[in-house]
Amino acid sequence: MVPWLERFPIKELMDQGVLVKRRLSAKTKPDLVGELLALFGVAGTKQWESRYEQQMEIAFRRSREDQADVAAISVWLRLGEREAEKFEGPRYDELRLRQALGNIRALTHQTPQEFVPELQHLLREAGVAFVLVPALPKTHVSGVARWLSPHRPLIQLSSYGKTNDKFWFSFFHEAAHILLHSQQKNAVFLDDPDHTGRSSDKEGEANAWARDWLIPPQHARAMEELPRTRAAVQAFAKQVGVHPGIVVSRMQHDRLLDISWLNDLKVRVLFAQADRT
Repeated sequence: MVPWLERFPIKELMDQGVLVKRRLSAKTKPDLVGELLALFGVAGTKQWESRYEQQMEIAFRRSREDQADVAAISVWLRLGEREAEKFEGPRYDELRLRQALGNIRALTHQTPQEFVPELQHLLREAGVAFVLVPALPKTHVSGVARWLSPHRPLIQLSSYGKTNDKFWFSFFHEAAHILLHSQQKNAVFLDDPDHTGRSSDKEGEANAWARDWLIPPQHARAMEELPRTRAAVQAFAKQVGVHPGIVVSRMQHDRLLDISWLNDLKVRVLFAQADRT
């Protein structure tokens, strides 16, 4: 059992308070194995391997090739499941989710302290669980979309490399998976939308949906003629109804703006739950 324990980011789980902090030794490792098994809700390592290495591994839909550490990913997913188990709300309603996403888009100007409660409320009314779980080493996951049951989708985001432009793109990317790919309820979409390498068709669809939801195509065309100045970007963002950092990120992605310009308009988002890493 001890070799199995060594596959997990034990120090980080202790730092987050998931595991009891103690010195790692031959004497303490069996107790840590027991704590991890209890976290996963399984009786032994064989049961964990059956569920995560054989069953869930098949369900993983990766956006980058180095999302290969099943142990690290599985514990991050399990922490999200545990938070989602506290969820109380109606069954999933696609129409309500689409309506909620319009209101959520208007939250991009707010601080996390302001938007997180409203974001959770709007999603809860649509039957969608939403959790923030600190990033863990070797996961390389900024977010995940999955179905915990046929009537309960979950959006889970990490603190992985988040400025507000990345946070909101990640969020709407995961929402797109729920809306567009609900026929694959057994799939677990592991995403890092910053990754520019090989991407599946479904990742491309989710990227395009998030892109167009944040800045609709008619505005994107006007953006091509936008002067490359702070004042122009801020005025355009106000007109479109999103935070200026989102406009800067889109212009950089579309090569309308140098990657080093106006980055101070992006805001780092810090979450009380995610600050523990």
